[in-house]
Amino acid sequence: MKNLTLQHRFSYIAISFAFLSVVSENVATAQMNVSQAMTPTQYVNNVLLGEGVTATNVQFTGSLEQIGYLTDAVGFDVNSGVILSTDLATNPATCDPTAGCQFCGGGGDPDLLTVANSVPPLIGENFTVSSVNDVCILEFDFQPSGDFVSFNYVFGSDEYITYVNSPYNDIFGFFLSGPGLSGPYASPAGFPDGAINIAQVPDTDPPLPVTISSVNHLINTEYYIDNPNAVDQPCINGYTTTLTASSPVSCGLTYHIKLAIADGSDDWLESIVILEEGSFGSPIPTAYEATAAPDCDPDPLDDQIIYCAWEDCGVSTITISRPCLVPSVYPFEFQIQVDPLSEASFTEDIEGLPTSAVIPIGEYDLPLSFLVPQDYIDEGTEELILNIISGTTQSVLSILIYDTPPLEATTPEVVTALCDEFATVCVELIQNPDLEYPPVTYNWTINGLDFGSDECIDHTSLTPHLMEIYIHDGCDRDLYLQTLFDVPYDPLVIAMPNDTLLCNGAETTLELFVEGGQPPYQILWENFLDDELAHTVSPTVGTTYEVVVIDNCDYDISASTRVEVETVAATVVRYDLGDDKYDFSVITDPEEPFPGAFSFIWNFGDGSYAYERDVTHNYDGLDEYDAAVTVITNNGCFDVATVHLYGSVILYIPSAFTPNNDGLNDAFQIVGRQIESFELFIYNRWGDIVYSSTSIEDSWMGNINGGDHFAPDGLYQWVIKVQGYDVDAAEMRGVINLLR
Repeated sequence: MKNLTLQHRFSYIAISFAFLSVVSENVATAQMNVSQAMTPTQYVNNVLLGEGVTATNVQFTGSLEQIGYLTDAVGFDVNSGVILSTDLATNPATCDPTAGCQFCGGGGDPDLLTVANSVPPLIGENFTVSSVNDVCILEFDFQPSGDFVSFNYVFGSDEYITYVNSPYNDIFGFFLSGPGLSGPYASPAGFPDGAINIAQVPDTDPPLPVTISSVNHLINTEYYIDNPNAVDQPCINGYTTTLTASSPVSCGLTYHIKLAIADGSDDWLESIVILEEGSFGSPIPTAYEATAAPDCDPDPLDDQIIYCAWEDCGVSTITISRPCLVPSVYPFEFQIQVDPLSEASFTEDIEGLPTSAVIPIGEYDLPLSFLVPQDYIDEGTEELILNIISGTTQSVLSILIYDTPPLEATTPEVVTALCDEFATVCVELIQNPDLEYPPVTYNWTINGLDFGSDECIDHTSLTPHLMEIYIHDGCDRDLYLQTLFDVPYDPLVIAMPNDTLLCNGAETTLELFVEGGQPPYQILWENFLDDELAHTVSPTVGTTYEVVVIDNCDYDISASTRVEVETVAATVVRYDLGDDKYDFSVITDPEEPFPGAFSFIWNFGDGSYAYERDVTHNYDGLDEYDAAVTVITNNGCFDVATVHLYGSVILYIPSAFTPNNDGLNDAFQIVGRQIESFELFIYNRWGDIVYSSTSIEDSWMGNINGGDHFAPDGLYQWVIKVQGYDVDAAEMRGVINLLR
């Protein structure tokens, strides 16, 4: 929707006269004039104000010598207007260098000083304006009729161009305050949010105020006109092109504007601002809205409203809205007339639109419906231009009427995307570029749920599904399309080892196998803190190991395996029956749960075996043996217990020896087996010990106590104390015959 400017018909007459004035100027040179016969209120109401604004509470600061009504302007782009000056307002017209303002010299204005000193840093300079002087201010309250206020102006100064970028930075400002506005500058008590300065160089960011240093021959030159050493009208050394100040406002509310100008840092060399006559306005808007004939305006920011309509395309509606300053206690009457330049007509191209209507009391708008019938004539685009007229105001509305082409579109049959990826799916309208088509709307649904209303959607999914697209156009026609959104996916599969049994503290490796799905995977073990695939375990009790695997498509799968633990301990019990005969049995922990649950394998170490729990075995007594039993549980766990068996003590004791160093039987050497401890004592016939030893490996060479004296021939008494491994200690006595 666009707001239209309703213009008074009298404005068109004024424009015509202005044109005639310009033409006559080319024939005879006009004389610029500044009159000062009005009051400040008359300058505002009779000269400055234009359409859609009412002003009250007009106030003026300065000398009345500083304000005037300029007409028949020479050099300036504006022809007439209110002139504000820091000296005599008549100077640009009289060109009298001796004339001066008798009562000028108004005190400083903080807002103007702030604006003047805001310019240097914005243009890369560092000068400072110390004061503002010869202040001239025209201010008033006003009520706008539209949603914006604007006016045209020209700024000029005799400071140009000598004092550009110097402390003599003459300044002016247009300080606007009111509802919806807030700013850093002072505002009257009734406008507590401060004021903004709307006197800005066009298209600057940040906004740059207009002064002699911000618009001149060096910067923003496109807005500057040089007029050095002027002695003919206009007698001012330089001035700007016509600039426009504007701001959004709210219709019908009260605002305040302060139009101010001053010299910078001195009171020499005047500056002026000319406010164009009739330009301070807020045009009354009338809003038009097309609900069935959609807006196809190529330039929504201009003042022309354009809509589109198609033949046989249903009901179109134009809504005429009451201007905001036309109260609803009165009826609002308007006429609709076909413009003479219109290609289409009321009678042949549309049906049902009245030529006049009234917005009733209490209502703010009125919808008017019409049809564009199908005429079956290929006539291309026709423009219906309508003039909406109410009293002395009017606006123009255009409706472009098109032949109605078919509604056709296509989408891909299949769109493929991995589950973790997005794919863009689009509707492609099948349209002839030489034709105009009514707008379309889209409604994408998946499994009955709405998924978008644009021509294209970006979509991702974990599973394949059907995408349904419902297309509706401005002619109330429908089209149904569908696309298969395919998500290729290999099922996620994981595997762990089968349940297993560990015996007696054994260990096993649990290795997880993952296949399919969409990597990367999240591996979440119940029993471990990491995400490794393999773990070596050795539990002391039966344990269930659980894992959950989640892939990049957010699919998850779980698995578990059980590791049972069994321990068995065996202890051999033996009973010595004598003569190297033993009874054997085995004690198990745990006990055998039932007869036959355990099996037993005996290995007696002498090549003999047995397979009962309790067995008897005879050894030959000639050697020592390890008797081992293997106990095997019904689950296959086993333990081996061993007992070492020793035979009877056996001693071989010589009865004589000949220690004569002939290499034959030179020593008394005892040989024995199965001996744990041994002591030998040899006595002569007087009872003296001639030899002793605690090792059976030692031998007596016939000397006395290991010395150099040899024992004489004869019989010697020996005493042996011997302890076997499996027998009690015994003492034995005998004699040995020593012969040399």
